[in-house]
Amino acid sequence: MAWELLAMWAIVIATIIWFIRDEKRLRAEAELQRAARYYAHAPKYRHVAVEPKAKAALPQRRTGGLSSEQRTFIKDFTNR
Repeated sequence: MAWELLAMWAIVIATIIWFIRDEKRLRAEAELQRAARYYAHAPKYRHVAVEPKAKAALPQRRTGGLSSEQRTFIKDFTNR
């Protein structure tokens, strides 16, 4: 009787493991199929250099400079 219970549990465990592995495989295949469908219909890369339409504008120059407190701080800091 004990070996029959052991055999039944072995069958149950083997069936559960088989089911889980099969489900993982099916999900992996579905993901691979989704990726294949995307790459089959995605636009192709064009390896042609495209000239820029316009150069990027330079940032405006800063005006104003340092305040008197900032100049004093820098002078005191560099004289140490």
